[in-house]
Amino acid sequence: MELNITGLPDSLRPAIDLLAPRWDITVTADAELTVTLAPTAGTLTVTRADTAGTIGYPGGAAALHGLTEWIAHAQNERHFSYQETPTAATVGLLLDIRHNAQLTTREGQALLQRLAMLGYTALTVIIGPNTLLDSDQLNTDAQILHIAQTILTAVPDKAPAGAISLHMDQGLAPNQGVMVAAAQAAALTRPTELWATAAFTDGGETPTRAMMLGLQAVAEAAYAPELTKDWLAAQFWLMQHEDWDGFYALDQFDNFKRRGKTNIQGANPSKLLLYMDWLTPRFWANFSGVDAEKHYRVLAEKLGGAVTTQTTRPLYAYYQQLARFLSHKAHLLDAIQDAYRAGDRDEMTGVIAELQALARRLDKLHDARQSLWLVERSPVGWEVVDNRFGALKQRLLTAVERLSAWEDGRLPELPEMTAPLTAIATEKGGKLGFARYHDIISPFPQA
Repeated sequence: MELNITGLPDSLRPAIDLLAPRWDITVTADAELTVTLAPTAGTLTVTRADTAGTIGYPGGAAALHGLTEWIAHAQNERHFSYQETPTAATVGLLLDIRHNAQLTTREGQALLQRLAMLGYTALTVIIGPNTLLDSDQLNTDAQILHIAQTILTAVPDKAPAGAISLHMDQGLAPNQGVMVAAAQAAALTRPTELWATAAFTDGGETPTRAMMLGLQAVAEAAYAPELTKDWLAAQFWLMQHEDWDGFYALDQFDNFKRRGKTNIQGANPSKLLLYMDWLTPRFWANFSGVDAEKHYRVLAEKLGGAVTTQTTRPLYAYYQQLARFLSHKAHLLDAIQDAYRAGDRDEMTGVIAELQALARRLDKLHDARQSLWLVERSPVGWEVVDNRFGALKQRLLTAVERLSAWEDGRLPELPEMTAPLTAIATEKGGKLGFARYHDIISPFPQA
């Protein structure tokens, strides 16, 4: 789209130049379509009447938010008028990547541009000692984009005012239901300060791009006249061209509740299931009463139908494979226990064949996760997750070896499978439970 932008202050020109490729526009005085920018007191307005448009903006960040909306509407609408009243003087992101989930400089720049387009005014990044992030380059970009950036090496003593967690530390996927509910609650109060918080801990296994819906939700809590799910879905598509149904479905990795209920207790069954042992599955009894095999199979189908972009295609590819793997593993954990406790060696022959096939699926899952990691993050840090996949694969091969020895009569019994499986209570997570990696992999405490 060719666009003539008039009334543009010098302070915004570098930001427009930087974001023009993201907006897919060419700024030229010869364009037939013209939009005029003008500062206002408190209200953000975007209008178009045929070839002429206006954006009234109360600040630099609001101007970029308004331009993103105006350009998106103008793709399909020749006449429109929309109005928002942003009340938050600060809309920020507190990003904790001090452990192994260090962003690349390129991904950090892309994140800054995304924040600017959504109308964020601040970014605080907590980095670790081995970061490869070019802080000087990010500071330069942040200044151009009217974002106040702070680089820290330690967690602040207290959380910022108006903090809304994006639940990047949930496990493998964000708790979207609780996050959206928190954003909706914040929108009702019309706060003067709002911060999205994203902490990538315990291996940083949730992909960075999984927070895109959360970033939109917090922005809408600051700008939107009313934050309904329908509005958020429409704005997510309008401003980021991403699919609400697909992103919100990530909630179902850890939410087995029905009828729209949220995972308020913060269970992380997807991480429990992924890493629990094949022969001594510590938390498997917690899954009694839920059909994990069907749940994750249906989720995989849903993710397969999501509308993707170049940015999110590797994200969905990984998550769809993860859901399929979890479905197969849930089936096999039951099948292993049933065949062994029934003394059915013929049945175990088929189980072993399925395990061997699942080992190949695990290799593909590893490759998908590694590809996504290296797009988003420094290779320094991948070794943490790489080791976890390696341990999971080796335990699968050991399980095949042990079960085969029992199946063909070389071992009369498997001592590791004689103890009954009992439910494990955790500090949070309700019936399904919540645990970190080192508390999942073995029934024995880890140092």
